[in-house]
Amino acid sequence: MPKGSADMICYLQYKISQFFAWFLFIIFFSVRVRGRRNIPKKGSFIVASSHQSYLDPILIGFSCPLPVSYLAKASLFKNPLFGALIRSYGAFEIERDTADLGALRTAVEVLKKGARLLLFPEGSRSSDGSVGEVKAGVFLIAKRADVPILPVRIRGAYKAWNRNSKFPRLFSSVMVEYGVVFRVEPGADYRSLCERLRVWYQADARAAP
Repeated sequence: MPKGSADMICYLQYKISQFFAWFLFIIFFSVRVRGRRNIPKKGSFIVASSHQSYLDPILIGFSCPLPVSYLAKASLFKNPLFGALIRSYGAFEIERDTADLGALRTAVEVLKKGARLLLFPEGSRSSDGSVGEVKAGVFLIAKRADVPILPVRIRGAYKAWNRNSKFPRLFSSVMVEYGVVFRVEPGADYRSLCERLRVWYQADARAAP
């Protein structure tokens, strides 16, 4: 539970938003969540999700019982009001496709403080619904922060609202699937881990990477 008054306010804001998001998704989409028993009940971990849609961060946010922080591309912070809003939900900016060591350092610091961090190992939303190349950054951060990784696959979100659509397709079916938590072992081959996670995203989410 949050300790200070500011933390409590943020926690309550998150939980209230979570409730309303769940309510709206029940009305406008057919959302199911599988594998909730795999979500750690406490502690710090990385949520490593496939990335199909504008809806992905919200789907993770309301389906994970613990508050989750986010890495967001710098362009989202250009609007001061929107930037302030997503910061209040634990987002911090990162320059895409650059060596943003500051953001990586911040990610490690956030995790070491006990937070949960959502990362999209593919880097950007899918352009055609297929799984893109998985980048090694998620494993590097997990190793440096000494935290486990909770893999998540989202099905149907591309059809619901992909990057090529201005508006969502209402009443679409979406499945959020939580896999089995795993750690980056000493001496692990990052290239092999990337391929295993990519294959897992494409396969049955009941099998661990």
